[in-house]
Amino acid sequence: IQVSQAYRTQSYRLAPGDQLTMRAYYNPQLDEDVQVRPDGNISLSLLGDIRAAGKTASELSAEITKGYAEYFVKPTSVVIVRQFTGYRVFTAGELRTPGQFSLLTGASTVLEAISASGGVTDNGTLTSVILVRHLPGQARPMVAELDIAEALSGDDPRQDVSLMPNDFVYVPRSGMADFNEALQQYIYRNLNFATSAGISAGYNLNP
Repeated sequence: IQVSQAYRTQSYRLAPGDQLTMRAYYNPQLDEDVQVRPDGNISLSLLGDIRAAGKTASELSAEITKGYAEYFVKPTSVVIVRQFTGYRVFTAGELRTPGQFSLLTGASTVLEAISASGGVTDNGTLTSVILVRHLPGQARPMVAELDIAEALSGDDPRQDVSLMPNDFVYVPRSGMADFNEALQQYIYRNLNFATSAGISAGYNLNP
């Protein structure tokens, strides 16, 4: 799997759920706190609905400033992102505390996301961690299998891939864990059968 370094440095693009503050320097009465709705729009008192998702804060600022130019002589609007909902990653599988985490608080690689999830359980494996990534313009997600154990040991640090927004990290059960569970179920079933059969046979052999 290849991660473009350009992505790591490009400007953040707004996503549904982001919380914004709009400041109008020469018209403070227009200052508003808004949230990007699930449909990708925001609602401003004077301008109504404006598309926000997919734009940078600077692009949205310029669009709002242009809209206010119809009403004011010196409109200067700036959009400030208070909460970055779009910078989330998700974890699941054999982890102690799986869930969702922010890329802005340290979970920026697969290994860091696993660490933020409390680490791998005794039944999990780091040798075949699954990364699912949805890329813009592609209908099907990209799926990669990573050997994070190699990254952890230092043998292949490239396996610890940098994460992108909405990536999904899944830690599967180890083959030994599946084997042990199947063995326990086999022993349990056969032990119960043998015990009940032995009691019955005992009564028959020693009336």
